[in-house]
Amino acid sequence: MALALTTDVALFERLHRRLVDAQMPAIPWSRLDASALDDAARERTRRAWSTRAAAEYRSMAVFCEMLARMPEAGVALPAITAMTRLVRDEARHTELCARVADALGGHGDAPVDARALRLYDPRMSARLFVARWTVSMFCVGESTSVALLRTLERHATDPCARAVLRAIRRDETLHDRYGRALAGALIPTLGDDERVWLAGDLALSFAHYERVNAGDVPDDAEAPAAAGVDLGLASPEAFARTFRRHVACVVIPAVEALGLPARAAWDHRHEAAAMLRGAQAAADDRHEASTTP
Repeated sequence: MALALTTDVALFERLHRRLVDAQMPAIPWSRLDASALDDAARERTRRAWSTRAAAEYRSMAVFCEMLARMPEAGVALPAITAMTRLVRDEARHTELCARVADALGGHGDAPVDARALRLYDPRMSARLFVARWTVSMFCVGESTSVALLRTLERHATDPCARAVLRAIRRDETLHDRYGRALAGALIPTLGDDERVWLAGDLALSFAHYERVNAGDVPDDAEAPAAAGVDLGLASPEAFARTFRRHVACVVIPAVEALGLPARAAWDHRHEAAAMLRGAQAAADDRHEASTTP
């Protein structure tokens, strides 16, 4: 589905601007300049920002689902109120990334799969649901995002792109802190079976984020020299190195301190991902068999 980022209802737009622009640092949009990029570099940059807009939109949807189940999970009112701030932040990030992509040619080529916007599982208790996505989205996703954004910001030579990255990183730093605090409140309330399940799911989370942020880049790959003009890109090698270093030095110790076996989950991430792919393939085969005349 395409991202619905605009409205012709004046009330919605006015409230949106009031919330999204609150405490927003000034972005020097007039200084966004891609004139020094060749066509290939410009397209890579546009596609990267378009993909980021879709990823931020999905994060907003996940945060909304978490917010909806927090009262049922017994989360304290101040934490619920704070979560509304994070939903607003993700909406702002979506808009910022889409605006950069639009300045380079458009963001419409990175739609979001509607199936990725609905996470509710009636078999999972609200408490485990919120804990699961807190560990995955915050303790792994938002935490590594801070490090990756810092790398992008350091590479960016364009003042507008650098300001956008800095604004997003500022919010994500708060999200990282919020997630660790929420996980620290939730995990001690889980039963032994729930913690075992959460440890297995953590291995899948590690596999997912490594695939997204490091791909098939080997651990010892050398990063090429930085580009002369950069609007918010980094080489796959620099991204992979930053991701893996942050997981090893920050994420694993922090999650271990919460009482989950993060080191073991990281070590078994490929095995867990392979098992999941096998189970999904078997389910697809059963579905095809049941629908074939």
